[in-house]
Amino acid sequence: MKPTVSIIKGTAILTAAGFAVKVFGAIYRIILSRMIGAEGIGLYQMAYPVYLIFLSLSTAGIPISISKIIAEKSASGDQAGMRTVFRAAFGLMFLLGMLSSIAMAGTARWFAGHVVFDSRAIFAIWALSPAIFLMSLMAVFRGYFQGQLHMQPSAVSQIFEQLVRVSVSIILAYALLPMGIEHAAAGAAFGATAGGAAGLVYLIFVYWRSHLTSKAVVPKTERKSRTFLEMQRLIRFALPISLTAILMPLLQTLDSVLVPHRLQTIGYTIKQSTTMLGILGNSWAVIYLPLIVTGAIAANMVPAVSILKGNRDMKSLQNKVSEGLRLAVIYLCPAFIGLLVFGGTVYRLIYGDAGITVLSWFSPAIFFLGMEQVSAGVLQGLGKPKWPLVSFVIGAVVKIAVTTVATGWPGLNLAGAALGTVSGALVTASLNLFKIRQVVRFRLEESGAVVLAGCAMFFTCHYLRKVLDFPMAFEFVVVGFIGVIVYGIVLWLLGGIRLQDLEVITKKFNKG
Repeated sequence: MKPTVSIIKGTAILTAAGFAVKVFGAIYRIILSRMIGAEGIGLYQMAYPVYLIFLSLSTAGIPISISKIIAEKSASGDQAGMRTVFRAAFGLMFLLGMLSSIAMAGTARWFAGHVVFDSRAIFAIWALSPAIFLMSLMAVFRGYFQGQLHMQPSAVSQIFEQLVRVSVSIILAYALLPMGIEHAAAGAAFGATAGGAAGLVYLIFVYWRSHLTSKAVVPKTERKSRTFLEMQRLIRFALPISLTAILMPLLQTLDSVLVPHRLQTIGYTIKQSTTMLGILGNSWAVIYLPLIVTGAIAANMVPAVSILKGNRDMKSLQNKVSEGLRLAVIYLCPAFIGLLVFGGTVYRLIYGDAGITVLSWFSPAIFFLGMEQVSAGVLQGLGKPKWPLVSFVIGAVVKIAVTTVATGWPGLNLAGAALGTVSGALVTASLNLFKIRQVVRFRLEESGAVVLAGCAMFFTCHYLRKVLDFPMAFEFVVVGFIGVIVYGIVLWLLGGIRLQDLEVITKKFNKG
């Protein structure tokens, strides 16, 4: 039986897991900071970028690639083919993960001494290195289940992984603190390895349980050749996605060099420009929070689009692409408006600094980055993984150019960096949507209703902030809530949300 092509329930499951992981992570960070202090956190932070480099090299693009190919096999009912893809992916990631873990451990001394310039960071790097291997194998299982539109194993494994990670990190940091701050930081870092092991064990159990019900068998004579062919296909599909994933942190690293330099050219001191770079980093952390939802939509769009494309059901494919993009637009509009109005308030509530308005300048980036994510997921589902890479590179060039010019304008400073991000994301998202339009004639008939509802939300929040004399946190919650209600009502009245939508959501969540 063909799987039901649904993105609503899967998006909700992955979104809930993503926010739960963020909450656990925030609590863990507070406890750990009080336990090992700023110095210990610094040693941990020195090791983490090294971990992310090796993790990107070994896993970036693989879950999406597996999800896409598994979805194709699932659409045609090819259970034996799904097994072959899984076996090929597992063999590939076992090798890449093992080599990456060994390489990270082997180069730990060099990274500690020549990159982060603190030899004590070697212990944290060593503690993190086994996690690369475990995360690589988890990527295979997550891609396998997501390709069948079965999002629950991925979501539960994320929560399970984070719970074990947080618990082990705190316990080991406390136990190793008497041996020195560098050992306590290493204990905290080892939590990622323990969490990876826990998440992997859970996924293996779920796979083993589903494996018992399958009767598909691949003849031994065909197994090796088919496995090798699928491995080649996985690599070809994953390569452009991997390059995009690697370029993203490099682009932010370039911001860390470019922005302080441009600020200094217009009269800021080194200390001031460094402080403003910290504000920029804090802003990025906030921007990424609402993108958890669009990331979940994108993860669901890859297999959903791939299944319909494999079935050659063009009408359903057109409707599914339209549904995914429409869902993203309806969600992203109030997220963008909310940060536009409450940017300064949000920054003060989180970081305690008043008068910082850069988040309001960043707010349009939420909309365009979210659309960039979802449109990339659609293109990957359509079997065009190279185009998101091309559009990302073009957008990156625009971002760098605008950031360089605008940050150097007196009066703009950090707002110039925000404008660079907004401009780059706008170009990338637009190019992705243009390419999708060439392949699938999607419709966004309710976009006018969304714009008008967003305007109603903006003016409502802006007016209520002026007339109500509420404390800051209370104002944010109450006025923001009223604004979202107004947005929903106007959207409903203008036909942006239909009765059928609520019926679909109810059916999806009442299933199983």
